[in-house]
Amino acid sequence: MQLRVTLAALLFSSFQASAQTGEGVLARCGASSGHAYFLKHPALNPDGPNWEKDGMAEGKIVLVRLGQEWDIQFDDALGAYGYRQDGAEVVKLMETDGFLTVGAFHPNYADLYTFDFLNREVVWTTNRQGVLAPKAGVFRATCE
Repeated sequence: MQLRVTLAALLFSSFQASAQTGEGVLARCGASSGHAYFLKHPALNPDGPNWEKDGMAEGKIVLVRLGQEWDIQFDDALGAYGYRQDGAEVVKLMETDGFLTVGAFHPNYADLYTFDFLNREVVWTTNRQGVLAPKAGVFRATCE
């Protein structure tokens, strides 16, 4: 039992050091799965609203920090891109007990990512309007 507590404390302290002072890639996560609520839209979803399985089956999510700047980069069906490249503001919102929450805000969307470094996963939510089908969704992916 004491070994588990010591190991957990070491993992937590190494997470805090890497998230607070680390630079470069902080997390690499794989495909996301979840559900989305697609809002009724005259052209994009005239039969809506409706819940559907959704996600990025072949996608990748990469959390990056360079100095005080944060970004989340992707590789999915649309190609490789990042929030900052899309003109979004990316900010660290919270950091506690092995969790880090980062938000990406753009006139067409607001996305929140909570990285769980102890269990190596990310849970993220999206609220989208504009060019893409208006939707709200929640997803999960496993991280390296």
